[in-house]
Amino acid sequence: MSHQPRLVMRFTMLVLALLASLAPAAGWGQDHGESRNNWFRVSWQPGALPSTIEGDVANTSPFRAIDVRLQIEGVDGGNHRTGERLVWASDDIAPGGRTSYFAEAIPGAVHYRVTVVSFELVSEDGAVAADEAATSEPAPPAP
Repeated sequence: MSHQPRLVMRFTMLVLALLASLAPAAGWGQDHGESRNNWFRVSWQPGALPSTIEGDVANTSPFRAIDVRLQIEGVDGGNHRTGERLVWASDDIAPGGRTSYFAEAIPGAVHYRVTVVSFELVSEDGAVAADEAATSEPAPPAP
């Protein structure tokens, strides 16, 4: 009796186990009420590319929002923080509008808390009001 079928089966099971351990955790969510002054609503979901997440930022204020910066906190199954990333929203957000963001997944995270940590509001006449109190470090230049 040949050992080849048994060897092929073991190899197949090893490959499947490896692929399952490398796949990102599936999940999605919305985080209402944690964004600065409730003028923003954020959501997240697994990204279209492996090991990424993506989401939307909605602006419920009556002002255009520019330079919107997000903090993404990764949380494991025990609700322990596994890391964080800071990213910029993709575009300015018109009043009542939305834009997207993209980030690398955080290793070990099965859930994410996404919060707007800084932004600037632009009124109809072009005046800018910065919300600098929401972040503890200076924002890097926008990409």
